[in-house]
Amino acid sequence: MRDKFRDWNIYHKSIVVLLSAMVFGVIIRAVVVIDTAFEVAGERIINASADRVWSLVSIDSNRDKWQGEMIALAELTGPTSEQGSTRLVFWKRELKRWQSVERTRDILPGRILNLIQTSDQDTRWVAVTLEVISACQTKLSINEIIEPSAYKDRFWFFSQRTVHENRLTASYDAMERWAAIDDPNC
Repeated sequence: MRDKFRDWNIYHKSIVVLLSAMVFGVIIRAVVVIDTAFEVAGERIINASADRVWSLVSIDSNRDKWQGEMIALAELTGPTSEQGSTRLVFWKRELKRWQSVERTRDILPGRILNLIQTSDQDTRWVAVTLEVISACQTKLSINEIIEPSAYKDRFWFFSQRTVHENRLTASYDAMERWAAIDDPNC
C-alpha cells in the first residue's frame, strides 16, 4: 500500500502545518483568556498642590469634571472618601451609555484611593495614588485592572486597550486643567 501523504508536495504539507498551528494557537488563546484581565496604567505630574488634586480625586461632585467618560455620580451608601461606601456611576462613550456600582475598597486620605467598579460589561479595580513632589507639584498615578464580562471581549482585549489608554490620557489632561483653575497658591 502506498503512502499518500508522501505524494503531496511541500506546498500542501506547509498549508497543513500552517492551519494546524493556527488552530492550536486559537485553542491555547481561548483557554488562556477564560479568566484574564488587562492593565492600563499611567502617571503624570500635576502643577497643583496635593490637597487640590486630592479634592478632585475624592470629592464626588468633582470626579466627573476630570474622569474620562464619567458623566454623573450618585451616592448609594456614602461618598468616595469613606471606606466601604458605594455609589452609582454613569458612563458615556460616544453613543453608548452604561452604569456601574462603585465601592471604595481602601483609602489613605490625601495619598491613596482604591476603588472597585462593577458593571454589566466589565469589572475594574482602580488605584489612584498621589505623591508630593513639591508644594505646587503632585505626581498622580492611576492604575486600572479591567476584566471584561463577556468572553469575546477578553479574547479581543487588545483591540480595546487604546480606548482605555485614551480615556486615561483625557483624564490626566482634564485634571491638569481643573487643578490649574482652582489652585490660586501655585
